[in-house]
Amino acid sequence: MTLRASVGTLQVLNGRVDLWMKTAYLLLDGRCVFDCLYCSHARSSRAPMHLLSRVVWKEVTGDIIERINGSRLFERVCLQVVSYPGYEKDLEDLIPRFTVPVSVSVRARNLEEVKRYFELGVERIGIAVDVANPDLFREIRGGKFESFLQLLEDASKSFPRRLTTHIIVGLGETDKDVVELVWWLKEREITVALFAFTPVKGTPFERHPRPPLERYRRVQVITHLIEQGSLKREEVVYDEFGNILEPDWRDFLMEEAIRTRGCPACNRPFYNESPKGPLYNVHGR
Repeated sequence: MTLRASVGTLQVLNGRVDLWMKTAYLLLDGRCVFDCLYCSHARSSRAPMHLLSRVVWKEVTGDIIERINGSRLFERVCLQVVSYPGYEKDLEDLIPRFTVPVSVSVRARNLEEVKRYFELGVERIGIAVDVANPDLFREIRGGKFESFLQLLEDASKSFPRRLTTHIIVGLGETDKDVVELVWWLKEREITVALFAFTPVKGTPFERHPRPPLERYRRVQVITHLIEQGSLKREEVVYDEFGNILEPDWRDFLMEEAIRTRGCPACNRPFYNESPKGPLYNVHGR
């Protein structure tokens, strides 16, 4: 088992008080059996193993669990899991050792796997869709888009309001692809965490462009309005290419809409961007 902690998590544990983080981020690491074209841990990736997105993850020993449990600095721990052979056993060994609420982000294969983690005490599970377009999903992420959605739906029925998923904006999908998926998830009370695509050197998508910030803001605002119940489907207008035309996102731009989205207490500082900016997800208090 290789366990890593984000640099930010280690800084907080070591006394850095200006970095507001209420979630400790750990990575259960290995070489993934899947081959997502944007991921530093994909089967064919040449990226350094200590990177996930643009975040540096330092290898740690098991005593970090006791440090997190005893620190009173964190309200939650997020276990991000790479799908390497044997990850399930390692994850099942780790989960019961935490005394703070645990979120697990994992590419679960079936509902039985999801149930096992909840039975071990996990509070929330994230099953990342990432790619919002079915054809691009098969091409970029691998597998069937419809099967992922079916697993999310089945899990949300068994464990209402305890599921999260991730959507990456900027992989070739349209605004309409993202918004329609957000509507679908909202109807099933599945929490959406939005990410802006971040190219990582050593992956097939290392030269793929980032989404324009203005486009990402539109998607953030629409997602926020959907989750707040303040928007009807017919109020979102698209052009012939699936780009959002109305409502104008500037009219609805609010601090809450551009905050980092995800599980309670999650803010993932600088996961998408350099501290120099621009900030796609604003991670303040």
